[in-house]
Amino acid sequence: MSLPVATRTCRAGALLTLAAALVAAPSAGGIAASAADPTSQVFIVQGVPGSTVDVEVDGDEVETSAAARAVLGPVDLPSGQHTVTFTSADWTVKKSFDASRPSMDIVLHWPADPAKQPETTVFTNDVSAAATGMGRLTVAHTAVVPPADVRVDKKVLFANIANGEFITAEVPPDTYSVDIVPTGGSSPLLGPIDLDVKADALTRVFAIGQPKEGSMDAIVQVLPLGRGGSGSPGMVDAGSAGLVAPGRSDDQREGPQTAVAAVGVLAAAIVGAAIAAVRGARRRV
Repeated sequence: MSLPVATRTCRAGALLTLAAALVAAPSAGGIAASAADPTSQVFIVQGVPGSTVDVEVDGDEVETSAAARAVLGPVDLPSGQHTVTFTSADWTVKKSFDASRPSMDIVLHWPADPAKQPETTVFTNDVSAAATGMGRLTVAHTAVVPPADVRVDKKVLFANIANGEFITAEVPPDTYSVDIVPTGGSSPLLGPIDLDVKADALTRVFAIGQPKEGSMDAIVQVLPLGRGGSGSPGMVDAGSAGLVAPGRSDDQREGPQTAVAAVGVLAAAIVGAAIAAVRGARRRV
């Protein structure tokens, strides 16, 4: 069966509140592995504003004329090598990838510098159980802007995220105001966006588009997490960017395996909530 998934999109500068219900989505393209085989559930994200694309996986049609901000799938694939193909009126982009994780996103997007055709980045979705009562928030940079900072409630929490990189953290359920600004800057490239993060859910945000063309957008994807939290805050992957604790300047980022002093930013409305540790590791699959 396909994993339940809810997806919502929002325009830059607009406030977005995610629906609480998770809606079941069928597998796309008729591609499915035998129940006896290890499988990956792969979501395909169309992050190129102004374009429609045909999408194939291993030569099988998944979608025709997929518009920007579409999230297709999940496509159930047996573990091993596969190829996804995106075709527009002007270009064709192919990407070989290893279906080695339970849940993955393949994002079609423009690189940081304008180019003749987009590129693809493969992200692994961490759908393991979060600590009891916690949710997981991930923000990925897939827009035509230089390295940027992610702010929560107008305070820099993660700094210097490059195109194709992401950050993630376990947070208490709440509504967070998130925006993306140039590194060291204050004028939002995207947002602010109100994100309603639920317990036992992974909320993923993909920043797409080009500020100069007025096409900056956010794609929001919500996936359920596994059950059986430990009852105490666990280790969370900081993704590919540095953590900035409250009260510190942007060049005073915490390193990997550091206790998170930034809990005050993420949990201002929840007394006693804490994130015990964050480990940072550059990861671009």
